[in-house]
Amino acid sequence: MGVFFVSIIIPTYNRANDLDRCLKSLQNQTCKNFEVLVCDDGSTDNTEEIVAKYNSILTIKYIKDDNFGGPARPRNNGISEAKGDWICFLDSDDWWYPNKLQESITYTNDYDLIHHDLDIYTNKEKKGIAKGRVLNNNMVSDLLVNGNGIINSSVVIRKSIVETVGKITEDKNLIAVEDYDYWIRVTKVTNRIMYLDKSFGGYWVGENISYSVKQIDRAKSLLDKYFQDLSISEQKLAISLHQFNAARMYHYLSMYTEASNSYLESLSVNNLKRTLKAIGGFLMCRFRIK
Repeated sequence: MGVFFVSIIIPTYNRANDLDRCLKSLQNQTCKNFEVLVCDDGSTDNTEEIVAKYNSILTIKYIKDDNFGGPARPRNNGISEAKGDWICFLDSDDWWYPNKLQESITYTNDYDLIHHDLDIYTNKEKKGIAKGRVLNNNMVSDLLVNGNGIINSSVVIRKSIVETVGKITEDKNLIAVEDYDYWIRVTKVTNRIMYLDKSFGGYWVGENISYSVKQIDRAKSLLDKYFQDLSISEQKLAISLHQFNAARMYHYLSMYTEASNSYLESLSVNNLKRTLKAIGGFLMCRFRIK
């Protein structure tokens, strides 16, 4: 074992108040054998002052770099400095319940990656659950055909696996899906993945959910990267999922023509649940209902 059992990597950018809540949740962990690496992507607010509040409370290190424009480089900076045998990724606007680490490390003898659900919160109240899932035997296919089933802020991963897989991609075409890309890469080297069907933390969405056409393009870049890893039937399923997700983003952006077309494209495979949702979305677009 290294000096610490767990290294918690927190990328952040101008989220001082959220970071304070995040770090407070680490102060309250029942498992205490961890270090915290706050990796600042060039913040201009009082982030450093917030971190300093915890210098005498947590084993914490503040790493500041020039702004990259996404969490990949800050996370990689944290990976380079991590001393623990296990690595946790925690976004600075999310937080953990006191038993998160204790429950997760129960399974570290038998698995290489442990993940779980998170409760979704807005500015006002809890709004549901961000669900993970058990991945099928062909995990690469499962992630591409059924969507990302691993929530970043829930993950505990063996450091030796991270060293084998390598750093998180800093490809600007994959910003916002770099964690999704990483789990695909992880499942290429290990299938020892444990899903805990319970929430052990909070996933913050506030009241403003940011969608953009760029996100659709980035998701397509990710699919293109691994498209040849799929069988022809799996490719059709993955395209259907991409079109459905694109339709929902276009719909949110009130781009009704684009949304209608993408909803129709997502009907190309026999998935009853998705088909019903797509038909409903298509009809709403026809009547300009958001």
